[in-house]
Amino acid sequence: MSNRRDFLKTAAFAALGSGMAINHVFAGGNDAPSLFNVNSRAGVTPKMKLRFFPYELKLRHVFTVATYSRTTTPDVQVEIEYDGIIGYGEASMPPYLQHELGTMDSVLAFLKKVQDVIGQFSDPFQLEDILAYIDSLSAGDSAAKTAVDIALHDLVGKLLQAPWYKIWGLDKERLPLQLSPSVLIRPTWCVKRRKSVPTSSISLK
Repeated sequence: MSNRRDFLKTAAFAALGSGMAINHVFAGGNDAPSLFNVNSRAGVTPKMKLRFFPYELKLRHVFTVATYSRTTTPDVQVEIEYDGIIGYGEASMPPYLQHELGTMDSVLAFLKKVQDVIGQFSDPFQLEDILAYIDSLSAGDSAAKTAVDIALHDLVGKLLQAPWYKIWGLDKERLPLQLSPSVLIRPTWCVKRRKSVPTSSISLK
């Protein structure tokens, strides 16, 4: 069985060879603009570029755990651009998880490392190779690595012009949703806030 990278590249190049829009293959929908083109300019191989900036998430409701409450969360927004297409990710660092996820300073420092090396990869479909290399840059930095992972998958999904639940063959109506409600919020409130999500798909922690 081919790995994820081989599957993505095979699907992409098959669509290119047939002259079909990739989202038509996956979604059976309307023809899309010609966004997907690994080497759109003759003789020029695009390279990935990474940008990032700190951001403060402002919570709509006060989030309370056993020891404290907060109304904001430190966050870093990440963009990976390839041939004019941009994938987005983020690193969120709740204060009580910074030992595992990293601090704002450590996330920014790690992303700077990635920014300096990601241009060596000319093919965003090499997901496993790219992410394995990113992971090898440090022993921790989980939040920063997750942000790069999200942005890279967002980029590839946009290049394929298909959502990942379709690429992976999943039913979006049955995707699990995990909520971490504040201790001051009743679980029933969370369910009411997501009326469109089947109750069986919701997991509270």
